[in-house]
Amino acid sequence: MNTLQKGLGLSAMALLSACSSSTPGCTDDDSTSLLREIVEGHFLESAYGRQVRPMVEYSIRGIRTEQHDDKLDSYQCSATLEFRLVSNPSGPTQKQDIEYDVHSIEDPDADFEISYTGIKEGIFKAAMAKSMGWK
Repeated sequence: MNTLQKGLGLSAMALLSACSSSTPGCTDDDSTSLLREIVEGHFLESAYGRQVRPMVEYSIRGIRTEQHDDKLDSYQCSATLEFRLVSNPSGPTQKQDIEYDVHSIEDPDADFEISYTGIKEGIFKAAMAKSMGWK
């Protein structure tokens, strides 16, 4: 499982919005913003991702809280990452199930982190679909 801390993310905005009193839930703006940063980061880390990124738009849909632990102030979440070609917005959608956990952490620069699986696989799946004639 991969991990990214809020506040150590990819943008200055993430640094500024990292201050809160408790761990955000699965659907909170702080969590979903960091999740989008993670997706963008995976697009940029590989050659196929950088090539595919201008051709696709994505959305994170169906966010679900699978479990909440009050004692640890953590959330287990799941969602679907959907990709669609910019050139054909009403065309077929590639989907990838993702899972992520939101945990509080004791760090002066961040209040929480997200551990995740499935995002890199989703981007690879979109790149493969594009190379195989996805229209």
